[in-house]
Amino acid sequence: MNSTSPQSSQFNYSVHGLRGVASIMVLVAHILGGTAEHIYNDRPGYVEGIVPFHNFGTSGVMLFFVISGFVILPSVMRYSPSEFALRRLLRLYPLFLVSTLFFAILNGATNRYPELNNLESVLFSLTFLDLFTTTKQVAPNAWSLTYEVMFYTLACMTYFFLTRKMNIVWKIASLAIPVLFTYYYPKALFFLSGAAIYWMYRSEITNGLKYTKTLEAISFFVWVYLASTWDFKFRTYEFYEAYPTIIPAPALLVLATATYFFFAASKDSLTGKLLNNRIMFFFGTISYSFYLVHPYIYFATRQIFSSLGLFGDNIFMSLLIFGAVVFILTSIFSHFSYLILERLPYQIFFGQKIYRNRRVQNA
Repeated sequence: MNSTSPQSSQFNYSVHGLRGVASIMVLVAHILGGTAEHIYNDRPGYVEGIVPFHNFGTSGVMLFFVISGFVILPSVMRYSPSEFALRRLLRLYPLFLVSTLFFAILNGATNRYPELNNLESVLFSLTFLDLFTTTKQVAPNAWSLTYEVMFYTLACMTYFFLTRKMNIVWKIASLAIPVLFTYYYPKALFFLSGAAIYWMYRSEITNGLKYTKTLEAISFFVWVYLASTWDFKFRTYEFYEAYPTIIPAPALLVLATATYFFFAASKDSLTGKLLNNRIMFFFGTISYSFYLVHPYIYFATRQIFSSLGLFGDNIFMSLLIFGAVVFILTSIFSHFSYLILERLPYQIFFGQKIYRNRRVQNA
């Protein structure tokens, strides 16, 4: 098998491990950004010093999007539209539903976020219509799930219409709608890049590519540098107004993320050798729960630390202890969340686990 082929036609351990890496990146970003805003906001050195680390951490969400594009396209190709939709629903919605309702109940009791304390926001959140309204997703971090669901829908629709004998008008529409969506919501470029990478591997057009490990290392450092330096919301205007260059800076960051992922997903990649172990397999498996559960653990732990006066003058030691507690508690709660709200509904209905290949290969 060529060195740039995916690690396995059945399971890609690099990609799975990167799920865990992305979820941990977001957790670190929230710890740094949250303490800079609420705990050490009178320490300008800290507030300014954590900016590049916070920027890089938040880019973990975009890495998630690239991964989704890579793994969802083969799922769209494998199942009928109805089965694809049902599998996605049972995979994502139970945990999302519990997380959303839990937040709505807490917010209803405390009114901490009054702009979200209304039935309209909750209903639009639960139906993933918040992207097209003036409301926001209710559950912390769940805004990204709206993008995920829209990408799933558009990918399934486009593949279905393009591969069936249908009127040309339907085929054109199936392409035009995703193009318009991407124009108005450029975050979709990350999904598309992941899907393109999968297609490149599947078509074997990368055969014969040399120096992949060197290129992977270079692309990794370029990605880290750009993701740490730039903080974009990836709105349409940014592609025209921010950092006017030959390649707009937001597009350059999309390209850097996708380029690194391209090499990381290949057979025998450096990333694969680092992530092909039981620890990262575990975090890859619970990454979705880790992503949705950690804001609650972080907030509760921060409140306890604040009330006990555990955020001291030694910022490094305070954050080290605080971060360790949040990380451990999040890992424990996420494990049980995965078993009960992710794996159990899926396993009951389909009679199979979400990740059927549990064996970690030798690095």
